[in-house]
Amino acid sequence: MNTRKGIVLLTIALSAMMMSCNGIADGIYEDVPSDNTFREGFSESGTANRYTLKIDATNYNEWVFVSLHDRTITRRDIPLELTGEWDGRSGITYNHVEGSKFTPVRDIRTDKQEEPDNWDIAFHHFDVRTNHGKALSTGIGNIDNLPASSESFSNMEFTPDKWSTTQAITDLKEMMNYVVGYQNGYTNPVLSAWMDMDLTSPPPVFTKQKDSYVVQLADGTHAAMSLDSYISPVGSKGMLTINIIYPY
Repeated sequence: MNTRKGIVLLTIALSAMMMSCNGIADGIYEDVPSDNTFREGFSESGTANRYTLKIDATNYNEWVFVSLHDRTITRRDIPLELTGEWDGRSGITYNHVEGSKFTPVRDIRTDKQEEPDNWDIAFHHFDVRTNHGKALSTGIGNIDNLPASSESFSNMEFTPDKWSTTQAITDLKEMMNYVVGYQNGYTNPVLSAWMDMDLTSPPPVFTKQKDSYVVQLADGTHAAMSLDSYISPVGSKGMLTINIIYPY
């Protein structure tokens, strides 16, 4: 099951069972205990082009932009209103969700998503996008088992980011009415599929895909990456630990 659809279904199911709620999304669909042990950032792993990246992606109202070139992390809030001239498509689409069926209810125009000057990959919880890049699923579970160079994948088809109005959840205030707000924007369908949530029978089962990915960046260089963990040491979901090879 697609992660975003799973989150919506879990949100609705748990919401119906709750007797009270202190916050719009607090503790409803994922446990997010306070965690002071998780240290966001890059860490070396013994070789010049191999390192680990940790990202706190628990906030559904922001994107975390990462530059692999200079190893920087920059956060930008998701726009919630229009303060200037509309670009013709940026906004939040509220969908009535029935299983995997999305029926648009209304749209709110917003400013365009702000981005830093230099970035390569961005994260929104389990959603991923690239800066005019493309991604490939290798089918190889362990990143250490990848070929020595990205040239081994040169004849394979890489998938670019795609515009979506049903991918990046940002507003859950109307979840009791089965209505969820999604940011209109680009995400990469290959990279964003690295997490799955199965709701066939409660409780939900989170599954990290056993796969490694190759990302072709805008400048023609390549990176290899795999999701090592999506949970912090104390159990907070959305705390991403990512294995990266760059340049690959």
